Amino acid sequence: MVKVECVYCDSKACTADDLEQTPPFCPRRRAREALDEAGKIRVSDPFVKKVEETARVVGSEGRGKWPRIRELIEFSKQMGIRKIGVAFCVGLREETRVLCRILESHGFEVNSVACTVEGGCNPVGQAMVLNHVGTELNILMGLCMGHDILFSRFSKAPVTTLVVKDRVTCHNPVAPLVCRYWRNSLIKRES
Repeated sequence: MVKVECVYCDSKACTADDLEQTPPFCPRRRAREALDEAGKIRVSDPFVKKVEETARVVGSEGRGKWPRIRELIEFSKQMGIRKIGVAFCVGLREETRVLCRILESHGFEVNSVACTVEGGCNPVGQAMVLNHVGTELNILMGLCMGHDILFSRFSKAPVTTLVVKDRVTCHNPVAPLVCRYWRNSLIKRES
């Protein structure tokens, strides 16, 4: 089994032509076939080309100025998306209402479906409902761990996550990575 570990690379040789500058665990050495296949897709798939170009433009225009919601609006407009779906956890109903109002104020048709559609949490049902109404992009708003995976698997439209549920950190899951106390408490130590 091949293992790649870009996170441990200090060579910064991603764009270097000389593979000898890269560490042995570099994907350019260990996953060449996968990268070649990705390269073919990037130049031949019109959707991939359009998303990459739109992301580049939005990123350069809004970098350091726009919050993620504004990037989402601009990205959607430039992609020609008109119909947006929002799959949300009922615990974030109020935040989702604000999001939907913002998106509607920019001319988008917004369809939203709660996690409790037909009773308990039903991420497959959420995806199927948004598939049924024909959304062109779906936004995740705080679905539970695992439910986000199921929703993404069954959504026909592309999916982006706006809010990741983390009840402990007020929906800021990166906090334990930057807060030394949390980070140290999460590292498993040998007994």
